[in-house]
Amino acid sequence: MKEKKEYMDFAHYAVNLAKKEGADAAEAYVTDSQTVQINVSQRAVEQVNATNDAGIGIRILKDQKIIFGSSNELTKSSIKDMTSDLMRKVPFHTADEFNVIPGKEFGVLEGDWSSYTDLLSYDPKITEIPIEKKIKRAISLEAAGLDFSPKIGGSMYAIYLDQAQMVYLANSQGISGWYPTSGCGGGVEFSAVEGEDRQSGQIIQIGVKYDDFDPAEAARKAADKAVKMLGAKPIKSCEVPMVIAPEVGVNIFEYIVGMLSANEVQRGKSLFADKVGERVASDVISLIDDGKLKGGLDTQPVDGEGVPRQTTPLIVDGVLKTYLYDCYAAKRGKTNTTGNRSRGGYQSSGGIASTNLYLKPGEVTPEKILAGIQDGFYLTAAFGLHGGIDSTSGDFSIPVAGFKIEKGKTTFPIRGVSIGGNLFDFLKSVDKVGDDLTWFQSTGCPTFSVKSIKIGGV
Repeated sequence: MKEKKEYMDFAHYAVNLAKKEGADAAEAYVTDSQTVQINVSQRAVEQVNATNDAGIGIRILKDQKIIFGSSNELTKSSIKDMTSDLMRKVPFHTADEFNVIPGKEFGVLEGDWSSYTDLLSYDPKITEIPIEKKIKRAISLEAAGLDFSPKIGGSMYAIYLDQAQMVYLANSQGISGWYPTSGCGGGVEFSAVEGEDRQSGQIIQIGVKYDDFDPAEAARKAADKAVKMLGAKPIKSCEVPMVIAPEVGVNIFEYIVGMLSANEVQRGKSLFADKVGERVASDVISLIDDGKLKGGLDTQPVDGEGVPRQTTPLIVDGVLKTYLYDCYAAKRGKTNTTGNRSRGGYQSSGGIASTNLYLKPGEVTPEKILAGIQDGFYLTAAFGLHGGIDSTSGDFSIPVAGFKIEKGKTTFPIRGVSIGGNLFDFLKSVDKVGDDLTWFQSTGCPTFSVKSIKIGGV
């Protein structure tokens, strides 16, 4: 996939046109994407979607009012029509003194953004591989799981997905540049059957490079999860130590980082409001958002506003240090942006989101964490986690599944139970963090344990 100079020219054209028509400031965001999605069922291709999509999103600031519009028509005439229409409509929007289109006062990445190779997450191979090879990959994603064990009864879904995208951004405040991004991976879920018992196991893996995704290995992991859960049963209600698997840990910290968005804090919707400088977790917890992480899925030179990406320690040794900011929230909070404006494409003006978020790993192996527990619970799945946490109090009750821990080893599978408590008590009870940092898309987490958790069973 190659840079298209005319797309950068379209961005500049839109910005200059808006300024001529009286805008105080303007921004144009162009994306050019190639996406392949292949669905497989019963060892055969069910659906292939190969799409090319390009378009422009324009933000205009006038009299502290901001308006956004987008179009997939990349011609000067269509851009002119959309810009004129936005200028006519912007007076009807509500003024907000914190509305801003950033300039160099928020920081700027000098030179050609695409030359910052350590800040690029891009593999040109993704667009070079013919669709026939990708189809074989998709089929193997399902087949390797179906062949894993005679107990595998079938797949619920098997999807291969990749995308390559060029991003072009220009604004009237002196920010301008372009860069490429990419991602490749898939997801699969299998059903295991033994008598009347049915259990499922799934996995989703997305990485930057084509060769980093092994569909057969991913399929076997998902199938193995399903088979190991056969025979799962509930246990009696109890309070025991709990070990949390990385795939559940990432969901927990993705929920937490949502509340560390400055927008949520400023709207009074975050449990972490007014807690900067306070202890919110145990001293073994350090949570980091790193938009500059080499090789990270969400590593980019700049964020969705053209501000340089940053490395932001959110929680350090259990103490909350800061929130995630874009330029609007930073201006409202009288602080600096952390470079966390995220945009899914030209159709969206975006919002605050984490980049490469991870819990800093410790120095103990998962095996040693388990070995220190005589009677406990190993959590491998949480159902409806986000909906199970009260956003006002932090209290939670979440249906879960996992394995019994007996004398330092996992034994039989458990299902039909729930865990309950308070989010802050949970974070403060974390006592060990493993050395096995594992990434799931753009969030990473090692195995970790809590001193005790209430389990609701039979």
